[in-house]
Amino acid sequence: MARRNHLDDFTRGRMIGKLEEGRTVTSVAAEFGINKSVVSRAWKAFQTTGTAVRKVGGGRPRTTTAGDDRYIMLQAKRGRRQSASVIAQQLTTATGRQVLWFTVGRRLLKGGPIRPLS
Repeated sequence: MARRNHLDDFTRGRMIGKLEEGRTVTSVAAEFGINKSVVSRAWKAFQTTGTAVRKVGGGRPRTTTAGDDRYIMLQAKRGRRQSASVIAQQLTTATGRQVLWFTVGRRLLKGGPIRPLS
């Protein structure tokens, strides 16, 4: 399987600058020691977006914020025997956003072992 490395923004900017000077894609690729298709895709992306910077992050946005995660852990540590569905219902009421019980369960698993407060 091929190994994929992203070019840093500085290198992408240098490539775009050389292409703007009128150099060919082939000569720029040879100078940087990368494939012509990488240079060509970077150039095409620059022409459409107007920027050489890669867009960071992707995927589905998180349902809960860091504060919500702290609230979930606090509710679990308080010693009450509440199920994840009860905590999810309380959080949904408090925030106005629907939080499912298995999301709460995942946050509890990520939080580590729960010890009762002394």
